[in-house]
This record gives sequence, structure tokens and C-alpha cells, in this order.
Amino acid sequence: MPRFRHPHRSLAPLRHRDYRLFFLAYLISMLGDGVWLVALPWVAMEMGGDSSELAMVVGAEAVGLISCVLVGGALADRYPRRRVIGWSFAASSAVLGLLAAVHLVGGLAVWQLVGAAFVLGASAAISGPASDALTPDLVPEENLHSANALESTVRALAVRMVGPALGGVLVAVLDSLGIIVINAVSFGLAALCVALMRRGGGTGAAAGEEQEAGTVSYREALRYLFGERWLWVLIVWSGVVLLLQSGPRQVLLPFLISGRLGGDARDYGLLVAVTGVAAVAASLMLGARKPPRDYARRMLLAWTAGAASLALIVFVPSFWLLLPLAVVYGFFSTVGNVYWSTLVQTVPSAVRGRVISVDWLGSLALVPLSAVIAGVGSGRAFVVTVFVLGGTLPVLMTLATLRWVDLKALRPPGDAGDAGETDGEPGGQPVAEERAPQPVP
Repeated sequence: MPRFRHPHRSLAPLRHRDYRLFFLAYLISMLGDGVWLVALPWVAMEMGGDSSELAMVVGAEAVGLISCVLVGGALADRYPRRRVIGWSFAASSAVLGLLAAVHLVGGLAVWQLVGAAFVLGASAAISGPASDALTPDLVPEENLHSANALESTVRALAVRMVGPALGGVLVAVLDSLGIIVINAVSFGLAALCVALMRRGGGTGAAAGEEQEAGTVSYREALRYLFGERWLWVLIVWSGVVLLLQSGPRQVLLPFLISGRLGGDARDYGLLVAVTGVAAVAASLMLGARKPPRDYARRMLLAWTAGAASLALIVFVPSFWLLLPLAVVYGFFSTVGNVYWSTLVQTVPSAVRGRVISVDWLGSLALVPLSAVIAGVGSGRAFVVTVFVLGGTLPVLMTLATLRWVDLKALRPPGDAGDAGETDGEPGGQPVAEERAPQPVP
């Protein structure tokens, strides 16, 4: 059997009308996020804010995201998922519209921007798990891997490359009011795309009905999660790796480029762009490639390869030697993320939203602590220690995981082969559906 599929099969998920609309909503919202990432500091500065007030705005969005993500998972299992996503987008559009109206009458202050940022973070926390949980309801399971590769491509292009570039252009030609209005319109268009979706196949969430999952308590959902060793171990694995790596990448790396390697902001931007290009390349490759049978093991090894590149950063003698490491990190971390997104979507639909929300929380909760740890010291010995530990401990964790968790038992969706593919509507069930928890009376 050839390892690569026919090129058009990477676009197979787009054959389904509801998924096309969902994908368009995803694309619009990701572009808006990319624009807002660049524009937000300039909007805050135009309001008269300083660095500490900008930190409050960014922190408020993070607080909204972390504090509401478990609520988002519960809503995704209790109510129709496309409705949860649509109302979340509509809420974001409304709060930005209100912000624009206040700005128009000349009363906008930084504290109002902080409040809006919290709402936007909470909205993302509610729509994110629902979006991840909805994808398996919109495409057959043999197309799920390609769907996640498509979404990964869009995320890398929109958030890391096109969105920030567009944001820079808009900041140059528009004032803060125009930026806020454009972002409000983008969320409104995304909500409209979701509203145009029909009642899809699959579980209650896709059919527009109240889910059976509403009778499955959070206790039972957590019992399922912790009963699946591979699931909770890999969530913990990724959370610890982000604790080790996110702070050094975001806090210490810019200072390393500026101080030791004599670079500037343009060099740092180039490094981020190269990482994004590698992520796009990985996503496109995965979309056209048949999922391997040892799906989970390759996922873990890809994550480890991406993480290990961090240990070498502090030893390179020039900025240009950082670029190959950025390629390794961007490529392999994206491969691992696409595999993981697909694998976690095979959990039973009744608990899928809550499991995904726990995964989100595990990924997000320790990121602020990682930044605090990275900011403790700036000496050469401290920086070397932090980067080396961040690159080597994941390797040891992977070796322990491979011995303790039976990853061979996990199979990718649609593992029966190409013969199971169909051009019809989604009808396959996730491979883990047989292990669904029983509803609590």
C-alpha cells in the first residue's frame, strides 16, 4: 500500500457541506486572532496605556480562557455544539461592537479593554472545546486525520503568518476604532457561517438536539478519562512539557537573540515565521499521507523530537543556526499536535467536550507559571540550565511513557483502510465509542 494518498484526499473533508461552513468559520476566526495579536498592543497604546496596563489586558484574556475552559467542555457535551460555537462567536462580536460604540463616543478607557479581553478569552474557552469536539460529527472517521491537518494548516498560516502581517498593515492605515470594528465583523461572519450549518449526522450535538451526554455527570466523565491511562498520561506529559518550554521560548529566547547573538526584532520575527512555515509544511504533508498504524507512538516521538531541539538553542554560535532548530521544532511539534487532535477526538461523544476541555486546561494552566519561572533569572548559567532541562527532560519522560503505557493498542480513525472511505455523509463512529461511560440516573 502506498504511503501517500492521492493529493485530492487531503481535501476530502471539504466534500461535506457542514464541514465547509465550519472550516470557513474557523479560517475567519483564526485570521481575526492573528490580526488582533498584532493590533492589540497598538490599540492599548492609543488608549494611553503603558506596558503594565498592556500586561493587564493580555493577562485578563488568559484568565478568561483558563477559568472558563471546563465550563466550555461541559456546554459542548450538554448542548448542540454548533450552537455553542455560534453563540460564542456572536458574543465576541457583540462585546467588540460595544467596545467600538464606546470608542466612537470618546469614552473608551484601558479598563474597558481589560474587561473585553476577559470576555474574548472566556468566549475562546467555550468555543474551542466545542469546535474540537464537533469535527468528528461533521466528517467520516477516515477523513478525521485530514480534517485536523487542514485546520492545523489554517492555524499556522493565519495566526503565525498572514494574520499578523495583515494586522501590521491595518495598524498602519487604520486607527484603533477601525481595528476593533474589523475584528467584530470577523466574529460576526464566523457566527453566520456556523448558523448556516444544517443538522449533521452523528450525536445530538450535530443533530441540533440536546445530547444524551447531558445525563452523564462530570464525575463520570472524569472517571472515564482517568480510566484510560493513555489519555491522562499524555495530557500530563504535554502539560509538563509546556511548563518546561513555553516560558523559555516566550521570555528568554528574545533576550538570547538580542544579547548573545546580536539580533533584533526582525530576526525574532523571522524565527517565528520560519517556525510557521515548517508547521504549514508538516500539516500539508500529513493531510496527503495515510495515517500510520503506530499512530500514538509516532505522535509521542514527534513531540519529543520537537521538544529536544530546545536543548541546543543555547549552544549555537550565530542566529542563522537557530533557523534549522526552528524548522525542527515547528515541523515535529505540529506533527504531534495533529496526531493528538485526531486521537483525542476518538473518545466517546458523550464525554468528548469535557475530555478536550481538560486537555486544554492541562495545556494552559501551567503556562503562566512557566513564564514566571523563566523571569526569575537572566544569567548565563540559569538560561543554559532552563533550556537544557526543557529539551532533555521530555526525552526521559517519553522513555518512561513508552514503557508504562501500551500505545500499540491505539489505532488511528479509519484504520480499516481506504476501502472504508465514502463520499457520503459522515456516519462512522469513533474507535473508542465502545468504552463510553453509562449515563448517571
